[in-house]
Amino acid sequence: MTAASLILGWLLLPAIAAFLAALLPKLGRGLLFAMPGLSLLVAACYLGPQASLLPLTISVNPAVTLQLDTPQLPFVLLNALVLLAIALQETQQHSRHLRVVLLLVLHGALNSIYLAADLVSIYVAIELISIVSFLLMVDLKHRASLWVAFRYLLLGDLAMQLFLLGVLIVYATSGSFAINAAAGAPGVAIVMMVVGLLIKSEAFLPGFWLPKTHAAISADMSALLSGSVVTAGIAPLSQLGLINAQAAQLMLIFGLLSVVIGGVGALVQDDIKRLLAWSTVSQMGFALLVPTAAGLYALAHGLGKAALFLGVGGLPTRSIRSLQQQNIPGRIGWPMLLAGLSLIGLPISLGYGAKEALVQALPPPVAAVVGWLGLITALVLVKLLPDRWSSQPALAETRSRDIPAIPVTGIWVLCGTLYVLTAVLNQPLGLSGTPLLKTALVLGLAVIGERMVRPSLRGWRPPDLERFRAIVVATGLTLLLATVISNTFSMGAALP
Repeated sequence: MTAASLILGWLLLPAIAAFLAALLPKLGRGLLFAMPGLSLLVAACYLGPQASLLPLTISVNPAVTLQLDTPQLPFVLLNALVLLAIALQETQQHSRHLRVVLLLVLHGALNSIYLAADLVSIYVAIELISIVSFLLMVDLKHRASLWVAFRYLLLGDLAMQLFLLGVLIVYATSGSFAINAAAGAPGVAIVMMVVGLLIKSEAFLPGFWLPKTHAAISADMSALLSGSVVTAGIAPLSQLGLINAQAAQLMLIFGLLSVVIGGVGALVQDDIKRLLAWSTVSQMGFALLVPTAAGLYALAHGLGKAALFLGVGGLPTRSIRSLQQQNIPGRIGWPMLLAGLSLIGLPISLGYGAKEALVQALPPPVAAVVGWLGLITALVLVKLLPDRWSSQPALAETRSRDIPAIPVTGIWVLCGTLYVLTAVLNQPLGLSGTPLLKTALVLGLAVIGERMVRPSLRGWRPPDLERFRAIVVATGLTLLLATVISNTFSMGAALP
């Protein structure tokens, strides 16, 4: 049996497991652990003894082309670890066997999109991921989840319409659906595909759908969306950026804008889930900057953000002001602190290695800017620190949720891998003087800056930019801006 046959079997097994879980619900929980475990084994093999086999072409059928290469392995790792953590966090209230079936289908669909090397397979996989995510979001006991899930489906369809138009233009000019055909595609095709995938990536203006969605769905679904489902857009975007310079330039500009807009949006929130959702918009901006580092950055972000969202499920309240005054319980607070520090770029964490990979790959002027944009991430996350030195009066009454204690095994698994994978993936530890001094400086500036603006932000309500109409307008503006940028670069302009 060849390596290609084994990989093909690995891609098909989640669908078979989902079928078995639907017929025999008692097998569901075991399969929910087995499938991500198998994905971890595949990733470990190709990071170690089988690395010389990459890139591995699995299928060259004219209709379906699959290929496994080194840049896709971080995505496979992320998909497996997030599902494993969610399985460990499963409680009796989520024992519906349909949910297990959907999680297994989603796992397989995400693995497929990482390996897809043709535009039609990417389109089909994203559609499947959108439908399964919609079904997972719906909670019939919470009516708010119905609207946000339906809105997610509508925006996903809009994204795929744009992507499909781009694909058709690529086919009309090249006669091929292979992703390599996009290397010489017309600018309008690249614009359509990039903007369509931006919506799925939760980045820049089309990512405005994210905060309201996270506010209405469960904490573990938020972990799934921000941890692994977001890679349904980032993974194909990184492939496009690797083969098409115009796509790479669009990703760089939209990435920088997304970092700033998402960071500002997060800074003014008082709901911790909305803060983390806006933070995802900002972090996906970082992931867009360098296609070669997109997988590593998505892995570092996805593990940390999934841990934070899972931790939110065990907090007594979602109000940040209340959390600042009553402190986050230690059993949830410590892993959340470790996850947050990795997102900020603490040396020895995977977050540090991912940020270093970005800075090393960018030209010096842009790298200097990106290096200090990490201050925005720190400003956002230090909002969760206790309010010990504030002169503001304590809240007269804190409205807390009456929730049972949640398991923390899955959260600790995510946090542990954030620090173990640094060595496994041969990433820099950053234990020399300069990285440590810079991290201390960033944290110090962030704490001082956030304490200075905290009283002002508490009395200010940001405008609602998350309504359906606003998101459609934002998508139109993104298309217009992408067209202008594309035309500018086609006339010979270039980034430094």
